[in-house]
Amino acid sequence: MLAVGYVFFVLLIGVEIAVSLYRRDGVYRLGEMIVNVGHGVLYQIVDHFTAALIALPAIALAGLVTWPLLPVDAWWGWLIGLILFDLSTYWVHRHHHEIHLLWAIHGTHHAAEDFNLAAALRQPAFQRAFGWLWRLPLALVMPAEMIIGVVVFDFLYQFLQHTRYVPSLGPIGWVFNTPSHHRVHHGREAKYLDKNYGGILIIWDRLFGTFKAEEEEPTYGITRPIGSINAAWGNLAMFVDLHRAAAPLSVRDTLSAWLSGPERLSQLRPDLPALPLDGWSDADTPRAVRAYVIITAPIATPLLGWMLMSGSALSLSLQLLATSILVLSVVCAGGLLERKWWAAGAEAGRILLAAVGSSFLLTTPWPLVAGAVLLAGLAASQLTASRAGPSPAIAN
Repeated sequence: MLAVGYVFFVLLIGVEIAVSLYRRDGVYRLGEMIVNVGHGVLYQIVDHFTAALIALPAIALAGLVTWPLLPVDAWWGWLIGLILFDLSTYWVHRHHHEIHLLWAIHGTHHAAEDFNLAAALRQPAFQRAFGWLWRLPLALVMPAEMIIGVVVFDFLYQFLQHTRYVPSLGPIGWVFNTPSHHRVHHGREAKYLDKNYGGILIIWDRLFGTFKAEEEEPTYGITRPIGSINAAWGNLAMFVDLHRAAAPLSVRDTLSAWLSGPERLSQLRPDLPALPLDGWSDADTPRAVRAYVIITAPIATPLLGWMLMSGSALSLSLQLLATSILVLSVVCAGGLLERKWWAAGAEAGRILLAAVGSSFLLTTPWPLVAGAVLLAGLAASQLTASRAGPSPAIAN
């Protein structure tokens, strides 16, 4: 079902891009678009290999249940299940803002500085590392098929919240989360920080004192920006930043910095320098590089879809090959746009790996295919490198 959902996502993103281009409002920028999709690719890869492992505790707990669960053949069963799931969403989301270790994971999503439907794809690769703990009690009252159905609906609903083109929805926003409420959640102004955690329902924020109505449109992003459009680095940057900042502290204060809210680190390290809010922009990269990335980066999407839909029908070696190509695709796209010194060589390696893998799958003379594609890739990547100039100062 999610595979169909992703087709729906791509279509809606295409419509929103068309609207943005028509209005010339800058809602979409190439670098942000590339890094958002890259994060989505990495998230899906990690989820592909770990989903079954994360589900095991819930399966084990469900096996101990001897009492009746919510009925899947009654509308009220689904309604109660949705409400319970959404309550867990509120708390897992809130705690991922209030515990710095978890914020280092979740903050990757908030690092998006363009608020659009593509930003909804910017899911942290390690998002489910701890989140399953908040979902575990649901196995005591909800059958597996209900949990799966609610997860899919929640994912689709929250995707639609990431847009600037839907105004306040009036009374609907008294009960339900809306794009207006979620724009507040992504704002980095002090009055908007840590507000509106709700997934489908906004009533939890109203009940627990974390609701904030949208006044003026927020400035999007985080207060300590990652400063990079490389999705692979984006999943690690906040951990590295937290580690470096906490390194001079005592063991006790280090634990406090990691396990308390992000504001605790500012109290422990008032000398921390403020990071610049202005990072990379599309204008930093020559047109030749941008054109090359626009042409080559989307290839990762069908490859990811093929791997996910094929599932266990693929051998582990083929899954690892596809994963390697996908990760390199994400890394190289960001590296080329940022004009990193290693990007041209990495791109050539990605193309060679893709050519060899394709030749085995298509049973073609792989040395000829690989050689031809490698030469083309080297020529293209060298062209982009030769026009790029010196690398800008980006902290990775």
